[in-house]
Amino acid sequence: MRYKAIHFGLILFAIVGGFLQITSKFHFFYIEQLQLFQFSADYLADKISDPGGLSSAIGEFLTQFFITPYLGPFIVAALLAGIGLAMRAVVRQISPEKELYLIYSLPVLSLLLAQYDFNYLLQGTVAFFICLLCLNGWARIHDSRSRLFTALLITPLLFWAGGPIAGLFALCVFIKELFGPFKQGIVFSVIPIEFILLATGSVWATVVTDYRLAFLPDAYYHPILRAPNVIYFSWVSLPLSLILAFTWPKGTSKKRDRLEFLVQLILILALCRFGIPRYNDQNSYRLKELDYYARTGQWDEIIRHCRGPIKNYLYLTYLNRALAEKGELADRMFAFDQHSPQGLLAAWNKTFTVSTLLSDAYFTLGEIALSQKMAFEGYVTVIGAGNPRNLQRLVQTNLIYGAYPIAEKYIRVLERTYAYRDWAKRHRVFLYNDKAIEDDPILGPKRKALPEESNLSGIDGLEHDLLVRAEQDPGNRLPIQFTGAIYLLSKDMKSFRTLIERYYGTPVLPALPLSFQEAVILLAEKDVNYWKRFDVSENVIRKFAGYRNLVVQNRNNPRLPQLIKSAFGDTYWSYYLLK
Repeated sequence: MRYKAIHFGLILFAIVGGFLQITSKFHFFYIEQLQLFQFSADYLADKISDPGGLSSAIGEFLTQFFITPYLGPFIVAALLAGIGLAMRAVVRQISPEKELYLIYSLPVLSLLLAQYDFNYLLQGTVAFFICLLCLNGWARIHDSRSRLFTALLITPLLFWAGGPIAGLFALCVFIKELFGPFKQGIVFSVIPIEFILLATGSVWATVVTDYRLAFLPDAYYHPILRAPNVIYFSWVSLPLSLILAFTWPKGTSKKRDRLEFLVQLILILALCRFGIPRYNDQNSYRLKELDYYARTGQWDEIIRHCRGPIKNYLYLTYLNRALAEKGELADRMFAFDQHSPQGLLAAWNKTFTVSTLLSDAYFTLGEIALSQKMAFEGYVTVIGAGNPRNLQRLVQTNLIYGAYPIAEKYIRVLERTYAYRDWAKRHRVFLYNDKAIEDDPILGPKRKALPEESNLSGIDGLEHDLLVRAEQDPGNRLPIQFTGAIYLLSKDMKSFRTLIERYYGTPVLPALPLSFQEAVILLAEKDVNYWKRFDVSENVIRKFAGYRNLVVQNRNNPRLPQLIKSAFGDTYWSYYLLK
């Protein structure tokens, strides 16, 4: 029997871990940044002082390792395998003569589906595991009086350690006893009553802020969002599994055991087949993948994954930032499926994802004040107590501004983390050291481009701020190119004309990038001298001649848009005519 349990656990661990690694590895990279675990006595003391604090601390401790490849999927797989083994131990005490794999798997599959929601805390899975361990230990007590007093002791301890999961434990205890002597089952109703008093008292004492956080698995979800139904599945499946174990037909034979095993396997596969595709949130997976590449500076990977049609402005913002980081924005942007200026900087919606994306994009542009503002917004909107990624950005922006005491405070926090300790130590050398910052290839140029006069960022528009920076630091081509990109994507040809006529030939814009040259021809389609004024290349002129011939020859052809996309879909002319 022991070997069967070991085999079951190892097979479950391997299947779940391998499946999550293959299908969802970027999901775990993404959710790691939504919490900030610190190796600090004060942090831990504050965390475990509240109901559910121990499970919360364990969940955050485990989540911090998700940044390391392979660890996220297999940490979750280990937890789910442990839950499967604990379920088996509980069920075997009820029905020892059969292997009820379907019953063992119901809570495991339910919790697997919950993992796909990045607003769900790993704390919920940890608390469920602790609950099963307590239920398994309690069920092994033979004396009914000892079981009663043990359950009365476990319930408040579990409420402190796991939060509302103690209510699920109390319910399962009551259900199990109801299948025994009736009077004994009635006596055990005191366990759910004890939990109700505990949970209600915690709300009255304002230790817990809301009844749903005291009684329901909502406590393991983003507190300001409405919890989806999927997080309730495991709470329903556990008592249901106990009832199934008690009511499963008795008796055994080899033929019957094989048939039951086959039926259970089919049901498990069916639940996986219909449950996983519905809840695995593949719609957001591409964003998580792009977010990881942006976080790690893999710009070519972002560009490679943005080929073909793009209908999401967040994807376009990742793409255009990657092009900007490589110095290719104004030359290559129209080789991709651009739509409007919102693809350069997505509209802010006050969420962590967009705030962080905009903070990164503004940092690339050198708009340090806006980058810092968005980093603050991203820091306070995550599900956990802060997030390391935006804290890193706050360190950088404060170092650039010379706000060393503030930067030092943030560095001190990051030094108490697992994955960011070394990064924090490397940035400690910049504290109170202006020369080190000025010599740094990332921080130095950003500080050099800071406005010479203090002003409110964005008050006169982003384009105004970018042009001020372009004039202040002519060697940096990005501000002027980004401004031109805004005008071209918005088809504001008047502003674009003013831009190039003012700056072309100056240190700010000594030569026109490819998309600017293509736009110049549209400004004066029949004025070749105007083209020569801006040194439009012969290649661009020849390509435009082919474009114009195609349009003239197919003026009445309904397939003209498709023909233009096929032959000239990488040009500004195609964007200007068709978008």
